[in-house]
Formats: sequence, C-alpha cells, structure tokens
Amino acid sequence: MKSRLVLPHSTASAFSVTASLAIIYFVWASTYVGTAFVVEEIDPYTGSGFRFILAGLLLFLFIIITKGPKALLVTKKQVRNAMFIGFILIGLSSPLLGVAAQQISSGLIALLVAMTPIFIAILRFIFGDIPSIKTILGIVIGFTGVIVVLVIPTVSNNLFIIICLISNVVWAIGSFWSQKIELPKSPLTTAAIQTLFGGMCAVLIGALRGERTSSFFSASESETWIAFIYISVMGAIAYSAYAFLLVNTPISLVATHAFVNPVVAIFLGNLLRNEKISLSIILSGTIVVVGIALVVLGEKKKELINPET
Repeated sequence: MKSRLVLPHSTASAFSVTASLAIIYFVWASTYVGTAFVVEEIDPYTGSGFRFILAGLLLFLFIIITKGPKALLVTKKQVRNAMFIGFILIGLSSPLLGVAAQQISSGLIALLVAMTPIFIAILRFIFGDIPSIKTILGIVIGFTGVIVVLVIPTVSNNLFIIICLISNVVWAIGSFWSQKIELPKSPLTTAAIQTLFGGMCAVLIGALRGERTSSFFSASESETWIAFIYISVMGAIAYSAYAFLLVNTPISLVATHAFVNPVVAIFLGNLLRNEKISLSIILSGTIVVVGIALVVLGEKKKELINPET
C-alpha cells in the first residue's frame, strides 16, 4: 500500500519523502539566519541572485557527474516551465526576504513566512480542491503556534512585514502553479534550471532597482562569505528537496515546513546573532508539532492537481 505521504502517480519511497521533509524543516530554517549575515554587506537582490546562480551551477555539475549529461535532456516546454517557476520563486519571492532581513530579525521573518500555507489553502479552494477538515484544522493550529511567539513589531517595521507577506503570496502562487504544469521528470534537473535562471533574474532585478552589483565582490567580512557559501550550498540541497516534494507529495504537506522553520530559526538567531528568545517558544513548538501531525493525517491519497500533459 502506498504511503499517505506520497501522491498516487509518484514512485518515491516514504523514506525519501521523510528525509526531504527533514531537510526543508531544518536546513531551510538555518538559511534565514545565514541571509541575515549576508545582507549586512551585500545588497539583497544581488546577494540572493548570486547565491542561487552558484547553487544552480553546483546542481548542474552534480547531475552531470552522478547521472551523466543525458540527465539534462528535457523538452523545450519543460525548460520554459521550469524557468517560469524559477522566476517566480527565486527571482521574485526569495530576494524580498533579503530586503526584509535588513530591518527585522531572521526569527520574525520565519514566523511571517509561516503564513504561506494559509495562502496555499486559499488557492486550493479557489481551484476547487477543498482540503480535508483535518488539514484545515492542522493549518489553523500550526498557525496559532506561530502566533504564540510572534512579537508585535514597531511601526517602523510595518513596511517590511508587508514585504514578507508579499513574498509569501508570490511563493504560494509559484508552488501551487508548479503542480499544474509539466516540469522535467528529475527534481534535481528542475531545481538546477530554476535556481540558475531565477538567480540571474534576481541579479537583473537588483540592477534595475539600483543595487550595486559590486557590493557582492567588495564584501570583506569572513562571516559574510561563510554565510554566503553555506546558504548557497545547503540552500541548493534544501531547494532540491523542496522541488522533489512538490512533484511527489501533496502541496499542503510540503507547506508544513513553514511551521517548523520559525522555531528552528528563532533558536539559531538567538545562538548566532543574539536575537531575543522567549519561553513562549516551548509552547509554540508543542502546538506546531500538533498542527503538522494533523496536516499529515489529513492528507488524502489523491492527486491535488492534475499536472499538464
């Protein structure tokens, strides 16, 4: 019997899905903190763009070494679709979090990103795919857990909260859309195309909005470069896991990373950047786990959206 975590059309094992979830739960959370270090010296779109360009090149190299050049043979339609999703997720959404990281803490950003499943649920409803009661309840409970540790920001930070929310909406649209169109069969190939093209788009958008591309090459602090290399390499691994999950699991299950990421990011932000942490995180973590469990149990063994054929 196929695991409830895997879509009917998928051949992925429950172990590969579980491992990928662990990666986006914990590795992805650490990139919020890494981004906070990077934007101290490098402009947000420029830094995000070069980060994903490097990640894309590393993924292409990994594919060629492990699977051979034939693994990159995809149709023009698949390439166009992957580039389009990369433009949305990497070119538009991700750099906005870097903009926000210049003014608000990595933990708060992760908390705001936790709203993404709410937007995904709304998109599912609009397209006629109503989540189960357990899934809805899990999303509500998980979001409640995030609210517990959400500190009301100052008025001066309102703009950056709006920027985070815009990033969430854009990411939700890209993630939702990716399950409706034809992408390369290999999640790694998909991730390589998306990160490389999306990264180039981010650098271009940064230049158009007046960022100094030279800020990338003039960064001098060792912390900046350590953080940049970390979020580039580990971020590539996390994004590949995310792309794999989008193809093989229900979207609302993939979205549960937004519940775990805030808790991990808050702890790492406190450890590495002395960001304030409160005892309410313990209560929040308990609520979050309950929410995730309900979402997993609430997933039906059916494909949420029929991919384009």
